[in-house]
Amino acid sequence: MPELPEVESIVRQLSPALTGRHVRAVEMARRDIVRGGPHALEDVLPGREVRAVTRRAKRIQIELEGGVLAFHLGMSGRLTLAAAAAPVEKHTHVRIRLDGGDEELRFRDPRRFGGIWFLENATTGQGRFFGEVGPEPLELPLKDFRAILRRSRRQVKAALLDQSIIAGLGNIYADEALFDAGVHPLRRTDTLGDDEARRLLASIKKVLRRAIRCNGSTLSDYRRADGSEGDFQRFHRVYRKTGEACPNCGEVIARLVAAGRSTHLCPRCQPAPQAVVNLKARARTPRRSIERGRRLLSTPRSPERQR
Repeated sequence: MPELPEVESIVRQLSPALTGRHVRAVEMARRDIVRGGPHALEDVLPGREVRAVTRRAKRIQIELEGGVLAFHLGMSGRLTLAAAAAPVEKHTHVRIRLDGGDEELRFRDPRRFGGIWFLENATTGQGRFFGEVGPEPLELPLKDFRAILRRSRRQVKAALLDQSIIAGLGNIYADEALFDAGVHPLRRTDTLGDDEARRLLASIKKVLRRAIRCNGSTLSDYRRADGSEGDFQRFHRVYRKTGEACPNCGEVIARLVAAGRSTHLCPRCQPAPQAVVNLKARARTPRRSIERGRRLLSTPRSPERQR
């Protein structure tokens, strides 16, 4: 799923290309891709001017005259600017033609986990179609981040993925930030000290900014607005690196499941919390006891001991 850096990269391309132009026409192949607002976009969008293109969390927001058109890319969505005469790819659900040139905005989503929302007479601050979204990590003050961690009382990986706590982070950048900060993904948020919280927030911001400079990570479906790929996947240090050597210490990168997601880490650079160590020890103890009991049962007793 495209995360904050991928969405930000798309917005930075679309903003200068769309701002000030007017919607000329809309062609829809699937009306059910509109998740909120009027489904017949061809009836409500033409004639409206694009005032700005912005990002909030993982969604792209096109601020129009008299409303906001928002896109969520889901797992496989793409929002690209193409020549109107260019071949239309399969699973292109919406085409928005613009004045001032022969270009059109195309939304393509093979798996249809993404969607479009149109908020009539709304501003980007309104979120009735989006639910509660947490603060932007790049703008988050340390004191607020510490308060979030204390309140959450969850595994830190789960907290970072929760969009109601912090907006825009996903599996890739949570793994990379936790590794950069040296924090195990199963640590409880309320056990992180002030220095660890400061280090983690700094790592989140550093990783996100680097990824934005590289136009995001292309691992499968993600493309920028011009159809080009991102480049940050070349700089991943742990994500999907299971079995490879840690770039810091040489230890083998491990994989575990946290918050229901594949999670990648260095066991040495990100030491497991004591609760996890104790759990592993308890899990091993019964097996040893069973094996010892089986050996005792299978060993013949001497006649003297039988008496």
